[in-house]
Amino acid sequence: MAKKNVSSKPESIYRASLFEKAEQSIAKNLTLWQIVLTAISFIFCFLMFDAKISIGHDDSLYIMAGNKYANDFFGYWYSDNAPLYVMFLAIPLSIFGLNLMLLKLLSVAFFVLSVWILFAAFKNKIPNLILIASVFIYATNFFALSYASLTYTEAFFLFVQSLFFLYLFKHLDHLGDQDSSFVQLAKNGLKWLLLGGMMFLLYFTKTVGIGTFLAVAAYFVFKKQWKNSLATLFSFAAIYALIEGAKKILWGSKITNFAQSNILFLKDAYDPSKGQEDFAGFIDRFFGNIVIYLSGRFWEILGFKTENGEFSTPLGFFTVILLCIGLIAALRSKQKHLLITALYSATLLGVTFFALQTSWGQGRLVMVYLPLMLMVMFYGFYNVFNKPNNASFQFVYIIFLGIFVWINFSTTLQKASKNIAIVKKNLVKGDKFAGYTDDYKNFLMLSEWCADSLPKGSLVASRKAPMSFVYGRGMEFFPIYKVNFPRDADSILNKLKEAKVTHIMFANLRLDPKRSGDVASVLPEGYPPVYLAYVDSDKKSIINTMQNYFSPVAQKYADKFVFVKQMGDDEEALLFKIKY
Repeated sequence: MAKKNVSSKPESIYRASLFEKAEQSIAKNLTLWQIVLTAISFIFCFLMFDAKISIGHDDSLYIMAGNKYANDFFGYWYSDNAPLYVMFLAIPLSIFGLNLMLLKLLSVAFFVLSVWILFAAFKNKIPNLILIASVFIYATNFFALSYASLTYTEAFFLFVQSLFFLYLFKHLDHLGDQDSSFVQLAKNGLKWLLLGGMMFLLYFTKTVGIGTFLAVAAYFVFKKQWKNSLATLFSFAAIYALIEGAKKILWGSKITNFAQSNILFLKDAYDPSKGQEDFAGFIDRFFGNIVIYLSGRFWEILGFKTENGEFSTPLGFFTVILLCIGLIAALRSKQKHLLITALYSATLLGVTFFALQTSWGQGRLVMVYLPLMLMVMFYGFYNVFNKPNNASFQFVYIIFLGIFVWINFSTTLQKASKNIAIVKKNLVKGDKFAGYTDDYKNFLMLSEWCADSLPKGSLVASRKAPMSFVYGRGMEFFPIYKVNFPRDADSILNKLKEAKVTHIMFANLRLDPKRSGDVASVLPEGYPPVYLAYVDSDKKSIINTMQNYFSPVAQKYADKFVFVKQMGDDEEALLFKIKY
């Protein structure tokens, strides 16, 4: 009778941790996850679709500038900021004309592609849990989605940024973990120049992208790859010199320095008389922006805080600590893809915080780094819970991710449910002005009326000329953004006459979009009727640039203004013809 073979030692049983099970499960369907997340972003782009031009002015400015490129590509240079997106807009504008809906759909395409490419770039490079959570939050974030259908540079920049990381990671994987020899640098010369080109594209899309080459060079310094660091600097410098030379040949004297870069050195972007910022001012600006963006805008974008809530210095620096924990964890665990991601985010945020006045505080300036910042923050905690001693507490990390995902997603659902009614009016019922408050509705309707009804060759002065241009279907308007000096009536009239301005458009545009500026005014004795809409402008809480600009003329030459058209009864917009 055969004896049973009994082992003297019990066989050890290995039990996979919660992280390992999750990673293995996701890995089996990683491509499906990529497809699903991209499809979700596409669906939510239309749930959050905005068929209107933003009252923020910049998106309509890009369209107007793009149209100038479309009409005379080498006869115009856009100097307000980095021009690549504006140059791109010249393509659809030259082919299809000023088709606002088409331009918005292109922005949607860029955003959706950025989701797909970002996932592709980080796939199999970082833990799957972090990848899925970060990209899901990004793809369904209400704030990012709100810019997906606007003609700001953000959707285009997100697309270029995703392409950059896709190429960067391939380049890093090709180089390996050893510093290159001079022979290897020569053999990989084309790859280095392509990297320089990708870094330049980011800079040419947003000026803050100038920090990209510093981030990549710093990565190689951390890795003690000194030759690779020098190659990074050289590749960017070579492409920069090449493009700058081509610009001078093709555009010549039309090129001016970015107007934005000149503004950055001012103490007050809207009052040059206050002078240039000093070193101490830039330091104050840096720490002030940390509080504004990292205690306010970042958490507002994620849905944890209400819009324009109070700032918190401790929360701002707590967010910095979270990012630093992720950076240190990536460095210690030799997670090179997240290390370069952390350095990139930190460098470009740092450039932003030093460069921009604290009076701006626009959430879109930090939104473009949202998925990257989340990856870095999530990895810091993932690394802690992934240690053997903490394996039994990994469910806490899953709950932690779930809180971020749910708060972000529930906020988007709330915003989308409110937006759908407006989208239906815009797209289904054809009401292009639905969703605007009365002040902008009347202003834009009057701009459209000018294009339809004024004699050919008319030139209308407008406080928001780019917006008037878009809704005036390409009619040119004369911009008045600030009050010029001297302010005597004759000088003002002479300047307008030289510019061939024929009409003036006044509108009750609100200073605060949520508060009406339409209150009753009493016209002082001796003031002409044109002044009625602007009396007590401070109490009315409206943008009073036009009032201040034309006050000397209105008081000295009341008969110079001839009423032409009024649009709306509340927060009305008025059109006057100038008699020279």
